[in-house]
Amino acid sequence: MGIEPINLKTRDAVGKDAGSVTVNEAAFGGFVKNKLIHAAAIKYHASRRQGTHCAKTRAEVSGSTKKLYKQKGTGRARAGNRKSGKRVGGGVIFPPRPRDYNYEMPQKQLNNALRSVILGKAKDGELHLVTQFSDSPKTKGMLAMLKALGIGGQKAVIATHGPKAKVFMAGRNIEGVMVMPAAELTVLDALNHKHLVMEQAAFDAFNKPVDAVRRPRKPKGTRKADRGQVKGVNSKGAETAAKAEG
Repeated sequence: MGIEPINLKTRDAVGKDAGSVTVNEAAFGGFVKNKLIHAAAIKYHASRRQGTHCAKTRAEVSGSTKKLYKQKGTGRARAGNRKSGKRVGGGVIFPPRPRDYNYEMPQKQLNNALRSVILGKAKDGELHLVTQFSDSPKTKGMLAMLKALGIGGQKAVIATHGPKAKVFMAGRNIEGVMVMPAAELTVLDALNHKHLVMEQAAFDAFNKPVDAVRRPRKPKGTRKADRGQVKGVNSKGAETAAKAEG
């Protein structure tokens, strides 16, 4: 038995049925890639870290550098100055220093991770498609639409097809709701919200098959011909032969 395709119902701006869309799973990677999603989420979390943590070493702590007492004859353990990391008020041994935690991932991996998240939400029934959002910048209309979708009072991210200021104004005051263009949607935004509401035009851009763009290979021997090195004759040899014939 084959796997049944995923069909998503589409709604209009007021929540009424407006047809359905079949999910092309091949365009979303074929299956949910959990390890890739995890790696992308860690990358976004790391890039959000400020990295401003800092502590002083014994060289940076203010205080006297005088030896507390003589080395021998006291019966006590050897001790240097009061700025030692073993003493209260002294410096920190191997302290945290300011650093940048951000690291890069290939853009293709980030795109595939986002597609996997969208596919996972489609399989879990947490992806909702709207044909076109209302042009009214009223929060009341946005709340009515979310209630009609069955996600009223829950965390949701709304992805529009291109920047739409009125849709953003309608949803910016709703707690737990984030509105952004689909082009700016990240893996972390989708994971932090239970539901994903997408405009149908934005979803269609993801639902298209991804063709691997590869440079066509030249016929065998063509590359050497371009360099003038066919059958062991280089470019200088070709010029010499041409002069001889002339």
